[in-house]
Amino acid sequence: MRTTHLADASALALLARSDVAARLVPLLVGGGAATCGIVDLEVLAAFDQSERADVRNERSMFARVPIDDATLDRAMEVQAQLAGPVRISALVVAAAAERGGLVLLHDDDVYDAIASITGQATERAGR
Repeated sequence: MRTTHLADASALALLARSDVAARLVPLLVGGGAATCGIVDLEVLAAFDQSERADVRNERSMFARVPIDDATLDRAMEVQAQLAGPVRISALVVAAAAERGGLVLLHDDDVYDAIASITGQATERAGR
C-alpha cells in the first residue's frame, strides 16, 4: 500500500473506538499511514518510561515524513495567517503532511482551522 496519510496523535488516541479502528488499523498495518517526529514525541509522552523503548521501536516501522527548515518555514507562514494562537506542534504536523502530499488524519479542530488556510487534505478520525 502506498503511504497516503499522516496520522496525528489525536487520531491515534481514538484507536480504542471501533469506528476509528476500522479506518485507521488498515492504514497502519498496510503502510498507508506515516508518522513524523512531533507525532512520535506526543505518542511516546502517553507511555511510562518502561514502555517507551517498545513503542519507539514500533513507531520506527512507519514511513516517516521529515521535518526540515522548509517545513518549519511553512508552519510559520500559516501561523502568520491564523487569527488566534495555535499549538506549535499542530502547525508543524500540518506543514509536514502538506509538504509530504499526505492527507492529515486527525481529531482536532485546530487542523480544520489550519486547512482552511492551506487548503490541504484532511480527514477527521472521530466523526
